[in-house]
Order: sequence, then structure tokens, then C-alpha cells
Amino acid sequence: MTAIGALLTAIGLLAALVARAGVAAAARGGGVAGHLRRLLTLIALLLGLRLAQVALPSPVIVACTMVVAAWLPLATLRLAEELVRRHAARWLKLAALAGAIGFSVLSVTFGLVWTGPAVVALALFQAVVMAAVLLHLVSQRTAVSLAERRAADMLALAFALAVPLLATDFERLFPDLPFRGGPFAALVFVLACSRLAGEASRPLRLLGDLAIAAGAGGIVALGAWLASATAPVALALTATATAAAALALLAERFADPASRDEGLLPRIANAAPDEAAILAAHPLLASGIPVTAAALADLPDDLIAALAAMPVVCAGEGGMNGTLTGAAHELLGRYGASHLLRLSANPPRFLAVSGGALDTDRLTGELTIIARLLERAA
Repeated sequence: MTAIGALLTAIGLLAALVARAGVAAAARGGGVAGHLRRLLTLIALLLGLRLAQVALPSPVIVACTMVVAAWLPLATLRLAEELVRRHAARWLKLAALAGAIGFSVLSVTFGLVWTGPAVVALALFQAVVMAAVLLHLVSQRTAVSLAERRAADMLALAFALAVPLLATDFERLFPDLPFRGGPFAALVFVLACSRLAGEASRPLRLLGDLAIAAGAGGIVALGAWLASATAPVALALTATATAAAALALLAERFADPASRDEGLLPRIANAAPDEAAILAAHPLLASGIPVTAAALADLPDDLIAALAAMPVVCAGEGGMNGTLTGAAHELLGRYGASHLLRLSANPPRFLAVSGGALDTDRLTGELTIIARLLERAA
């Protein structure tokens, strides 16, 4: 690994650690955040082992690196399953598990010195599983709430951008590159992770982040050209500036207290026991869209009554029949919301709120408690 490659790897490692720390609080509740933290841990471990290989070349470190790389596809698949709340095909899960175990055994036995065919096989294994993960995200995206759907689309975009970059990490396939794309793949993914916490879980927002990072690199490239720097120096400076800009965006986002919110209930606990005070106590509720009985006039009365019987309506709610699920999806999509919080059952009134996809289960539970509090305040 070249000096610039080591620097980019260090930046990618730092980014993965920052992102992991950023989702740690949400990950304690499991769900999407828990799987996301595991994947970020593997990414950080992989990049750390690559840096260790530079400082202390050893076949053992190479073997450990390949073990981590072998388990990345399975961790990615589990994250995708959790995000769309649907199991992947059985054959895919078994293939991902078998590949992870098989390549791990190979790496710690006679595969300590990896041959060309083994490296190519690992690259193909990763590519096939990642392609299947993309298909799973796209095919199951309509089964979840709008916020989760946007998050699925954004992660699908991140994976699609990361796979070609990851392919360049295999030196036997691309021997003449000045540096590898793995650190940039990690940066693309962690930038996507930083968008999961709020309403900004949208593919265009991720593309905007990447455009900002690329713009920083372009400015440096222009400066290097004006300074008549050699091509290798200009390329190294441009790559470093791009990676550093992405890291700065990431650090700023996770340093924002709003992205590390402790939840709704602490603020609600200090509010006066009436509807107006409770809804004004937290920005998520204050920015919600009221849904009155008049706005529901185009739906059958029995469907409205069934929806009003639930304190919180969301796309992943169990116990709903097909017709009721369709009505819930239609209303959530109409208001761009992830949840409908019941304000009253008679007349039926809701508050459409849009929370992030990172902590949907916790948000559903907290909104249910708030609905009960609103009942008592009425």
C-alpha cells in the first residue's frame, strides 16, 4: 500500500468509527441501528487490519483481513432484511453464510498465503451477494413506511456506488492503480448512514453530500493544476481532499445534538398535560401535519373507524388485514409520513409525523405512549 493509500485508509477508518459512535445510542435498542453498528464495526475492523498490514506485514493479518471481508456480505444482507422488514430468499441467506464460513476456514488454514483464484472467488462471492442485496431492497421497498422506503433507496444507491469501488481493493484484479477505492466505498456508506437518523434519508441528499466532497476535491485539483503539480501529486491531493471533505461532513452531522436525540419522552414528561403543550414539546410533533375528519372523507367509514382504533398507524404495524394495510399506506404516502399519531378517535383526528428510519421501533413505542397521554389529557 502506498503512502496515499494508507492516508485514505486512515480517513476511512476514522469515518467508520465516527459513524459507529453516532449510531451507538440507537443501536442499544436493536433493530436497524443494531445491524448497522455491526456492519460499521466490520468495516472499521477491515480498514484497521489493512493499516496494520502496512505497519507490520504478516500472513496472519492478511488472513484476518480476509475473514472480515468474508463476513461483510452476510452483515449487509441482515441490515437489508431488517430495513425492509422482510426475509431474503432462503438460498441467499444460506449462500451468504456458507461463503462466510468457507472463506474463513480457507483463510485460517492453508489459505494464509492467498492464491489468485481464491482472491477472485472472494471478489465474485461479494459481488453476487451484494447484487442480491440490492435486488432485495428494491423488490421489498413498498412493504415499509415512506421514511424506511427512502432509507432503503438511499442504501441501495450507496451499495451500488460502493461495489465498483470495493472491487478495486483486489490488487490481483487491478494491479496498477495508484490507490484503492475501499476507503471511498466506506465513506460513501457512512455518509448514507449519517442520513438515516432524520427525514433526510433520501438518495438525492446522499448525492448532494458526494457532490460537496467531490467539489472540494475539484477545487484542490484546480489549485494543483495552477501550481503545475505533477499528475501523481495532483491525484493524491485531490483524493485526500475529497476524502477529508466527506469526513468533515460526517463529523459535523454526528456532532449535531439533533442527530443524537434522546427521544420524545424526556421532553414530553416536562410538558403541561394538555394536547397543545404535548404536541409543542418536541420538534417532530410540532412539525407534524394535522389530519382531520374532513381530510379522511374520501375513505370508507369502516376503514376510518378501524384506523382510529389504533393509537399509532404505521406501515409495519401487524394485525391489519390487506384492505386496512392499503389504507394505511395510502394515508402515509399522502402526507409523506412514517406514522399517524391518533389525537382522538371520535371524531377521528391524527397527526402525520415523519421520523427517521434508524429508530422506527423506538419511535412507534414512544408515539403509542404519547397517544395514551393525549387520551387522558382530553
